[in-house]
Amino acid sequence: MTVHIENPQRVLRGNWIVRRPESKRRPANEQVRRDLVAKVFLGLLIPVGALVAWELSAQAGWIDARFFSQPSAVAVKAAADVSSGLLWDELRVTLVRLLTGYAVGSVAGVAVGLALSQFQTFRRMFEPVLRGLYVIPKLALLPVFLLVFGLGELPKLVFIGLGTFYIVAFTTLSAAMMIPTAYHEVARSYGLSRSQRFRWMIIPACMPQIVSSLKLASGISMLLVIGVEFVNAQEGLGYYTWHAWQMFIPDRMYVGIVTVSIVGVLFSAVIGYAGGRMVRWADGEYGQQR
Repeated sequence: MTVHIENPQRVLRGNWIVRRPESKRRPANEQVRRDLVAKVFLGLLIPVGALVAWELSAQAGWIDARFFSQPSAVAVKAAADVSSGLLWDELRVTLVRLLTGYAVGSVAGVAVGLALSQFQTFRRMFEPVLRGLYVIPKLALLPVFLLVFGLGELPKLVFIGLGTFYIVAFTTLSAAMMIPTAYHEVARSYGLSRSQRFRWMIIPACMPQIVSSLKLASGISMLLVIGVEFVNAQEGLGYYTWHAWQMFIPDRMYVGIVTVSIVGVLFSAVIGYAGGRMVRWADGEYGQQR
């Protein structure tokens, strides 16, 4: 027989009082709205202030608008390139390269990192090689990729994927290796097999760090895709921006810079949001405000 007493967190079962954990208290909706408004306001304060100062400086003649342009002229050029479809075409090419390289590099990084953490022989064989290649600047390897894979899209995707791979792989490996030995001993004492320990202990323990590495790698991938489009592409946002500089069209050059910034921030935010949904169970440990 079960009798509920006044405290909703306690339940009387026979001669035993069972204490249930209190549900996590959520802040009031009003406080959530205040925090959101403050976050948006403070986040936009410096960019908006910089744009206003830029515009006023150009109009007052404090800076040379022929070289530095001004936000109003940049907005006009952006509207013209959007209406003509030029900016959309360049954005589409960059997004395809970014998402493809990032996805391949992330999946390979997680798989290799977990595999190296579980097999000591493979780790001793491949980890020194991977770490030796990691310190080589990625742009220094681009000529090698062009020689091996040709001048098409493949070397660009390998270039982007490789930069993502290293970050995710090493973070995953470190997270798996940092799991305390006591956890493994407890799992063995309960009779869990190697596959069960991998599924129910290692992967959940590594997930918060993997999510953090994926968010970090999203920004690195954006840098790499723009970098490779600067030096070896005939389309994309990187080529759009670099070509505008070569043709001395500063308005279009700044359109490219602003577009790259917006795409990078949105891409990182989407990855962060999706990753947060994947590790909701870790909110209490990793989601605290400090």
